[in-house]
Amino acid sequence: MLRLLIVDDEVIVRKWLTLVFQPFDKEFVVVDAAANGHEALEICRIHAIDIVITDIIMPDMDGMSFIQALREFNLHTQVIILSNHADFSLAQKGMSFGAAAYLLKGEITEEELLEATRRAGKKLAADDNPPSPSFLGISSHQVSELLTGGTGEVLQAFDRALISEKDTVWCIVFSQDVTPAVSSSLGMTNGAEWTNQLTALLAAAELSGTVGMITDHIAAAVVRTMGISEDVFCERVHKLLTLPSRLSFSLGVDGPASNSKELEHAFSHACDALNDRFFRGPGAFCRYRSTTGEHSDFRKEINMVQTLIQGNELDRLKNMLKQISARRDKYTIQDIDHLRRVFNTMAETLIHHTLSYCPRAAESQLAQVNPLAEINGMVFLDDIIAWSERLIDICHNLLRQTVDDSNMGPVLKYIEQNYMHNLTLSQISTVAGFSPNYFCNIFKACTGKSVSAYLTDLRIQQAKRLLTTTSKSINLIAEDVGYESSSYFIKIFKDTTGMTPNRFRRMNR
Repeated sequence: MLRLLIVDDEVIVRKWLTLVFQPFDKEFVVVDAAANGHEALEICRIHAIDIVITDIIMPDMDGMSFIQALREFNLHTQVIILSNHADFSLAQKGMSFGAAAYLLKGEITEEELLEATRRAGKKLAADDNPPSPSFLGISSHQVSELLTGGTGEVLQAFDRALISEKDTVWCIVFSQDVTPAVSSSLGMTNGAEWTNQLTALLAAAELSGTVGMITDHIAAAVVRTMGISEDVFCERVHKLLTLPSRLSFSLGVDGPASNSKELEHAFSHACDALNDRFFRGPGAFCRYRSTTGEHSDFRKEINMVQTLIQGNELDRLKNMLKQISARRDKYTIQDIDHLRRVFNTMAETLIHHTLSYCPRAAESQLAQVNPLAEINGMVFLDDIIAWSERLIDICHNLLRQTVDDSNMGPVLKYIEQNYMHNLTLSQISTVAGFSPNYFCNIFKACTGKSVSAYLTDLRIQQAKRLLTTTSKSINLIAEDVGYESSSYFIKIFKDTTGMTPNRFRRMNR
């Protein structure tokens, strides 16, 4: 029986084609119908499709692009083009892409369409590149169908073969390691090239199995245990990651399974296990863990992130992110989304803070950064950490540029004119136009001293002047330079100069 896929953006055409093949259910089965090339390509990657009947002019991805992608993916599928356009150049292009026929909707009869489909089926049977040999009743292009609860025919064939062999199988899910250095499919492997290389690696690791594509960068293998122990099996699977290869991938493993239903669960578990690579990094061996452990509570971290940013303590923020990363062994898979939320909160808060306090930041690309898209697009925790640290450095540099004479000069003048009063940090930071916490940091960056140390130094210098040029009492001098308590003034003076005010006066008159 030939398995068909119909691709056309017109609903009425899809329904008509489905009805054409319906009476011939012993020869053909319409697996699905799609409105454009994108939908059709996804269906072909999930289901074993023998023949595609497709239109040419469609939205999103047209027929030619779809056929080209189908061939690049190297799927074993025949294509019949059914178009409204009697354009020789289109027909020629379609045939150059490997189409079995180019038919016109307005001229083709149902009998001619059926005959063209039968010819495509014969061509499929005589293809020089047939599907890979059967492995326990399945071929490589049926692996994804089997793992996702495919047709009864495939499931039954697999179960019969597994029972007759008296064996069990495991599921291995391979995922190519997409890192910022390899951020597009141009640097990735797909289609037959990807599965062929994985098949070769399985053989080199002394594992017997067959590999099928699941998505662009994810493949799955059904692998026999062949009577070996679980420990030996896992050693051989782990060997896959150490064998010489130009591939970079992580893998998730689960099993054993003694029938197709158990294998479907093993596939689901292996996919779940792959999430562990978030913590482990590229090239991870991820075994399914049935116990999830206790979830972490990141509310404290989120509050701390916001506090550190508001206080402009960005070095401490960096250290905090490293501490979060260092605890990765204690996290569970369920914590991944919460961790992403911590980093997203950090990035959004930091960007908003920088744009608020640094006028120059608006001229940079900072306002266009989308933290949620950036962070959710990264597979590994280490990549998120590295991206976050770069963002912190960029914002830190922009914030430092706000500290110059134009905004610090008036602050220093205000302190000099009002040091004799009971100045508060809130009063001084208001003159600068910054929050108290943030102002403390930029003041120290500009003057090399904290606000309190700068104010103390200024008051002691003025006290020295009064001690050497006037006969005022210590009590009056303490009051003149801003100290309500003369005993406290004497203590601060001695701590700063190493002597009491009276001794300083005697030595300098």
